[in-house]
Amino acid sequence: MTDRRSQPRYDVVGSLWGVLELNEEARVLNISATGTLVDSAFPCAVDSTQPVRLGIEGHDVTVDTRVRHVRPEPASTGSEPRFFLGLEFISPPLSVLQSIEQMSSNARTRTEADGSS
Repeated sequence: MTDRRSQPRYDVVGSLWGVLELNEEARVLNISATGTLVDSAFPCAVDSTQPVRLGIEGHDVTVDTRVRHVRPEPASTGSEPRFFLGLEFISPPLSVLQSIEQMSSNARTRTEADGSS
C-alpha cells in the first residue's frame, strides 16, 4: 500500500507540544462581571487561556477566559471525575456584562421581595 498523503510528514525529535481544543459542555455554577465558576468533566491547565461560549439572550457569545484555579469536585469520588474551574474573563463583551448585571439585579429584587414577606 502506498502513502497517499499529499504533504510529507517529518519525525519529531524531542518534545513538541500542541493544543487540542475540545468542545465540551460545562455547567455554570456562578458568574460575576469578572469571571465564572464552572463544573467540568475535564481539567484545564492553570493560567491557560480558554474560549467559553455563553448563551446570552438567545445568542452564543464567545468570551476568552484565563483559568485561575482547578479543583477536583469532592462529590465525584467513585464516579466519573469532575472539576471546578475558576475562569477569569478577559475583556468580556458589553452584552455579557449587561446580562450579568441584569441577572444580579433580578436576584437582588427576588431576595428583597422574599425578605419583606
